[in-house]
Amino acid sequence: MTGPRVVALGDSITLGVGDGVQRAWGHVGWAAHAAAGLGASSFLNLAANGVRAREMLQRQVGAAVAARPDVVLLTVGGNDVLRGDFSPADVEDALGSAVGRLTRPGRAIVTVSLDRIGLFDLAPRRVAEAMARRIGEANAAIARAVADTDVIVIDGATLLSSLGRRAWHIDRIHPSPQGHRALAGAAVEVLGARWPRRSAIPAPPPPPSAAAVAAWLAVNGVPWALKRSRDLIPQVTMVVARELRDERRSARA
Repeated sequence: MTGPRVVALGDSITLGVGDGVQRAWGHVGWAAHAAAGLGASSFLNLAANGVRAREMLQRQVGAAVAARPDVVLLTVGGNDVLRGDFSPADVEDALGSAVGRLTRPGRAIVTVSLDRIGLFDLAPRRVAEAMARRIGEANAAIARAVADTDVIVIDGATLLSSLGRRAWHIDRIHPSPQGHRALAGAAVEVLGARWPRRSAIPAPPPPPSAAAVAAWLAVNGVPWALKRSRDLIPQVTMVVARELRDERRSARA
């Protein structure tokens, strides 16, 4: 039996960011590991770092349809949550349109709902709560977008929470090598009725050295923090300030 043609699209999680500290993105990560486990006859990863739901629809779906895949693997919504102009409606509309274009008889589509963003566990409680609400709103949008379709949704929060801190990459935003492998294993399992597993998911690499961690943070972590400090953080601060103001007004009423 020939393995399925697999196409992956979406954001940095599908691209493989977090699966170690290397930059061989597109050939690592949960989607790549799942494709290998399925014995894919071909694998095309169209995902890109920083992509939002609308950008996935505009830039990736056409190429994915043209590749005529048997299996589509995707993650999206995380970058929408991390932007100041986050809109659950935009996530729902874009993902719903993408699914509509990708759906074909016999084609399987697998996506992943979002886990909490571990980075914000280190933030003040109000900020962490505001970001948790955004994650909940994004997941609700994903659920609405795929309602009444055959899209398979892997519960990312439940799956990754079972790993504890081992689920997170250095940046506490992306899955770790263990997290990526857990997602890949779940994808292979839900697709097993039609495409039985052909090979085992590879073991994770050894933990990075202190020097590798420091280098990664300097090259990737600091620039990201500076960029989001001009976008996300001011808006989240305003949301928290508005909530506190509303609570004080309610207390005085």
